[in-house]
Amino acid sequence: MKFSHSLAIIALLGSQTHGFQLSPSMATMQSRSVSSLSASVAEGSSMDTSLMQQQSPPSPPDMQAYSNGFRTVFNEVSCSLSTPTEGTLPTDLIGTYYKSGPAMFSAGSLPPPKNSLVKPKQPPVPDGEDMSRMVLHPFEGDGAVLAMTFHGHENIETGEDNADEAADTVDTKGKVTTRFRYVRTNAFNNERKKGKKLYTGMESTRSNDSSGSVGNDLSLPFYRHHLLNGLNKLRKNTSNTRAVYFGKRLLTMWAGGLPYKLDALALSTDGRSQLGGI
Repeated sequence: MKFSHSLAIIALLGSQTHGFQLSPSMATMQSRSVSSLSASVAEGSSMDTSLMQQQSPPSPPDMQAYSNGFRTVFNEVSCSLSTPTEGTLPTDLIGTYYKSGPAMFSAGSLPPPKNSLVKPKQPPVPDGEDMSRMVLHPFEGDGAVLAMTFHGHENIETGEDNADEAADTVDTKGKVTTRFRYVRTNAFNNERKKGKKLYTGMESTRSNDSSGSVGNDLSLPFYRHHLLNGLNKLRKNTSNTRAVYFGKRLLTMWAGGLPYKLDALALSTDGRSQLGGI
């Protein structure tokens, strides 16, 4: 770009001489200016070429690190107090950060409680071992919520009468309390009990039969009424889109169904929410 721009300037200087009679001194000055400009253009071009040769090609993306974000999490975390392994947390960082997203990509990979009356016939399997239990797209994985509570550096004040209570108090100064739990949606509980994949309605808008009919490329808006509540029996509310703390309630969202209400401290699921009838 620099080279072509400089050539345009040289051509402009040359075009300005047409139709005029230049004195010998002016012609000499113009010749010197053009020569010096050409030398600077050549020098700049050589510098740009050397810089391009010195720059190494970009490294390929780390696909292994990217794929680690879409692996089934087999263990939940009820409560874990952690300390930063490097550096320190800001002293005024106090509050809870909530993050939700798909976390189970092989259906029924979390065994039911020991006191459950229904025991799955198939145990949890690693991702990719049983393709009949795998989702077709990562966004179809069952949702989970990660909560991280930052305690800051404030000291807990206790009186002399609460000496026993102070002795049992855990020191959380400069630490983080972490919890991680799956959202117990109706579909999640059903697949957890059966130990297999039961819902496939939202994975495709095309039919799998031999006719090759298309659901959303023609005049039909959605094949088999994918987004109409009650008409698609294989429709699954994964509740994996976003976590929102609204009206003193923790809600997990999904674009095609009602949100689920969770306990903000223990992350236990209380059921679907109508948002007060909105």
